[in-house]
Amino acid sequence: MTGTREAATLDAAAFTRWCEDEVYTPAIRRGTTILERACDLHLSDLYRQLGFAARLATPRTARELSDGLGFEASGHIAVEALLTRLAERTGVVSVEPGPPALFQARADAPDGTAELAALRSMMAGLGPGFTAALEFLDFGRANFVTALRDDPGMMDRVLSGADAERYPLWHRATNADPMQDLHGKMGAAVVAELVFRGTVLEIGGGTGNGIRHLLEAFRTRGILDRIERYVFTDVSPRFILGTRREVREAFPSVACEWKYLDINKAFGSQGIPPNSAHVIYGVNAAHIAKDVVAMLRECHAALRPGGWVAFAERVRKRPGEMAARELTLNLSRYHRTAAERHPEYRPAHAYLSPSHWQVALERAGFQEAAIHPVLAVMDGVFPEHYAAVVTAVRG
Repeated sequence: MTGTREAATLDAAAFTRWCEDEVYTPAIRRGTTILERACDLHLSDLYRQLGFAARLATPRTARELSDGLGFEASGHIAVEALLTRLAERTGVVSVEPGPPALFQARADAPDGTAELAALRSMMAGLGPGFTAALEFLDFGRANFVTALRDDPGMMDRVLSGADAERYPLWHRATNADPMQDLHGKMGAAVVAELVFRGTVLEIGGGTGNGIRHLLEAFRTRGILDRIERYVFTDVSPRFILGTRREVREAFPSVACEWKYLDINKAFGSQGIPPNSAHVIYGVNAAHIAKDVVAMLRECHAALRPGGWVAFAERVRKRPGEMAARELTLNLSRYHRTAAERHPEYRPAHAYLSPSHWQVALERAGFQEAAIHPVLAVMDGVFPEHYAAVVTAVRG
C-alpha cells in the first residue's frame, strides 16, 4: 500500500469560501460576539471579587497579586491573562509592558449581572448547544479561586476525564457547543481533500470531536472505504472507552484501533511504528504538547513519505491574546505550565499563532506548511474568526 502524495490537493480559496459561507454562519458569528462579551464580564466580576482595584492602587505584577491571594506557584499566569485582557478590552486597568508587566487600577469594574443574564438569553436563542460555551465560562468563573488556591489539580482532572462527575461538562464543551465543534468540521473537510488510501492516526482524540466529524465527512462523500485503518489515541482511558463506544455504534464498518498515546513521549515506544500513517490528524490537541517541535518530529517519523499532518486548532491572532474559553482552561496547571517556550515559535503557553505553527513545522522537517482558511481573507469578512487547520507534508 502506498500513499498518493501526488494526488493530494486542497483548493485553499474554495475552502476559505466554504468557511465564510457555511462554517462561520450568522449564528456562529453572533455567538462569538456574545461569548467574548460574557468573558469580559466574568473577568470584571473576578476583578471586583478579588479586590484588584484596591490591590492595584499602585502598580504591581501579576505574580505579586497571585502570591498575595495565596494562589499556587503558576497562578500568576492566569492572573496576568485576566488583567491583560481587561486592559485591552475595558478601561478598568492599565498595563505597562514588561517583563514583568505592571498593572494599575484605573476604574471600578461595573456589575455585569443583568447583562450576563441578557447574554444567556440571546445565546439560547441561537440554537441547540450554544449555551454550552457560556456554561463552560460559568464553571471557570465559579471555580477560579478553588482551582488556583484550594485544589490546583481540579481542572486537570476535568480535562483528562478523571473527574467522572464533570465529564459531561467537558464533553458538552467540546462537542455540543457549535462554536467549538466547528474545529472538527473544518479539520475533516481538509483531510477529505487530501486524497489518499490508508491509515489515519489521530492524536489527542479526547471526547471524539475529530473522529466523529472525519468519518462522517468521508461517509457523506462516499469514500469511507479509503480509510483502511483508523488509529484513535489519547491519554485518557475514559475518553478512549467513551469514544470507542460511540464510534462503534455509528461506524461499525470502519477498522479502528484504540491506543494510549502520550504525545510528550516517543511514539515508537508506544506502539506507533515509523512510516505507518498516511495522515496524522488532531483537533485542538497538538498545541498541548510540552515540546511542540519534538512532538512534530515524532509525527514526521510516524508518517509515510508524502504523508500529511492536519491539525484543526484554535489559533491566536497574536501571542498575548487570551481566548475566551481560557478563562476556564487557564485553571489547568498543565495548560498554564506545560509548554516549553521558545521565542521563535512558542512565546506563550497553549495555543500558537499561525506564523508560529509554520516555524515549528519547518523546524520539525515538514514541507509546505500552510494555514487554512486564508486568514487575510477571513480578517476582512469575520475579524473574530479563531479556528484554522494547519497542514504540512513529509517530503
